[in-house]
Amino acid sequence: MVGISPAIFVLLMSIPAMVVEEDWNGRPMIDERSHLWLIPAAIVVSAFLVGGILVGYRRSSQALLHAMVMATVASGVLLAGALVRRLWLVGNGLPMAVLKLWFLGALCAGVLGEVGALLGKAARRYQTTQLEAEVPPMKEPTALR
Repeated sequence: MVGISPAIFVLLMSIPAMVVEEDWNGRPMIDERSHLWLIPAAIVVSAFLVGGILVGYRRSSQALLHAMVMATVASGVLLAGALVRRLWLVGNGLPMAVLKLWFLGALCAGVLGEVGALLGKAARRYQTTQLEAEVPPMKEPTALR
């Protein structure tokens, strides 16, 4: 399945960034007064965008469907990890504000995957037209004398 391989790429990029963000000096970066949390956030955003580009480039005919599968799988794994961490490891509970942020993040992940898929399709189309322009037309075979 083409949508799974880019999902693994997204997870390999996102999980380390999220682990560092969630356990920075014993508490999440976003809880501190600095803007350091934007760095792991940018890594996660770029991972979903690049994952979508990979999907669109590899599977341009069904890019949007596969990008949504990729974003859903990767978001689901990230949300499950965050849920396990919050409820069982840290014991923080699950406030409604956190649920809203998670829903917004999953929605944005889907949008980023779709935008990436469209960019990947465009890159594939551009490459195809460039290759076709470079190939000289074939000459007609001449009759043997």
